[in-house]
Amino acid sequence: MSKISDAVQRARAAFASGRTRPLQFRVQQLEALRRMTQERRQDIVGALAADLHKNEWNSYYEEVVYVLEEIDHMIEKLPEWAADEPVEKTLQTQQDEAYIHSEPLGVVLIIGTWNYPLNLTIQPMVGAIAAGNAVVLKPSELSENVANLLATIIPQYLDKDLFPVINGGVPETTEVLKERFDHILYTGSTGVGKIVMAAAAKHLTPVTLELGGKSPCYMDKNCDLDVACRRVAWGKFMNSGQTCVAPDYILCDPSIQNQIVEKLKKSLKEFYGEDARKSRDYGRIINARHFQRVMALIEGQKVALGGTGDPATRYIAPTLLTDVDPQAPVMQEEIFGPVLPIVCVRGLEEAVQFINQREKPLALYVFSSNDKVIKKMIAETSSGGVAANDVIVHITVHTLPFGGVGYSGMGSYHGKKSFETFSHRRSCLVRSLLNEEVLKARYPPGQAKSITKHFPFSTTFVERFFWVGRFCF
Repeated sequence: MSKISDAVQRARAAFASGRTRPLQFRVQQLEALRRMTQERRQDIVGALAADLHKNEWNSYYEEVVYVLEEIDHMIEKLPEWAADEPVEKTLQTQQDEAYIHSEPLGVVLIIGTWNYPLNLTIQPMVGAIAAGNAVVLKPSELSENVANLLATIIPQYLDKDLFPVINGGVPETTEVLKERFDHILYTGSTGVGKIVMAAAAKHLTPVTLELGGKSPCYMDKNCDLDVACRRVAWGKFMNSGQTCVAPDYILCDPSIQNQIVEKLKKSLKEFYGEDARKSRDYGRIINARHFQRVMALIEGQKVALGGTGDPATRYIAPTLLTDVDPQAPVMQEEIFGPVLPIVCVRGLEEAVQFINQREKPLALYVFSSNDKVIKKMIAETSSGGVAANDVIVHITVHTLPFGGVGYSGMGSYHGKKSFETFSHRRSCLVRSLLNEEVLKARYPPGQAKSITKHFPFSTTFVERFFWVGRFCF
């Protein structure tokens, strides 16, 4: 038996022992995870700096804080969410107990991603632990320093059997996907998402796929462009554009394109100075392959800002592209880098049509001072989530599930939705062995006279027959 298979089997045996069932145990493990995140914060900061050039402030406010908030929220709400949920009863079940009981699924596989390698690996794990599961964690090998750190520190704080960490690249991921799990959550590209789903199908394993896509940002002429461009510049160029819900491209009327460019330039200078390469707040591309891929998307485009890069340090300057052809290569795939194309459309109707002709994105952004514009964009398009007059922040709200639709993913998590994603909501009805007399009508042999015995004479024959059927089924 391979090490990977052995780790999965140990996790399954540990889950079968029943020790994850008590809420007290789950809370203890969540508290240990919180303690790990707090006590090893400097190690986490160092690993994020090595992988993605994140400074301490960015590491905390882009990653660590969301893990800590999710843990606190889960601990506070767990007794409420785990309690049996009474449901409305039918006329025939008034004397019975009917409720939904949340039970853990079993052994969950979480495959993390590299762009936010702490947050997007640990945050779903929080929900899986709260729901009472064993969790096999597979961090992304591309964020090597964070992956190695998690493999080192998680066993120091959490139950070693229930929560193994498996490191490695494609061969190890391929091997772990051969194992049978009770749920798989994967964060990453659509292409790999298809591979994960195909592997899960062999065991009829349900999946949650957090993918990506080209998240559009429509800027209405009727909005404060100074504020809109500052907010878009923040969300797009954070983490050097390597954010799954970053605005991928701007849609706007040609009459305001030049204003948008100038206001974006102003914000970028305010954020990162004259040369973003020298800014402590500006990130780097994860590896050489992604650097070459993003640089290739700029070729042949009309560059209004940036367009340069340094392969030695994997730095790509904040880049703005104007008058972009919708058929250009930069519009055919998720950019996942610091390149922002601007595509001109003539009005809201054309923007809606443009969005609907493409795959459903993970996020959609609209900037307008007109509420009717915002409502129309929401009503007539589809995306995983929507934010109006800001970007990204919708995924920080505990009560808003985070997930995609279509090519941008399936299923969701965060807050209560995480608990539900990693739980089986089991329908339960508990009936007394008394009152057998009232149930006699459902038993064979069926006789017409039994109908009048059990129901008022005021009911019609059809109504009586209906109620007998209700007793039966």
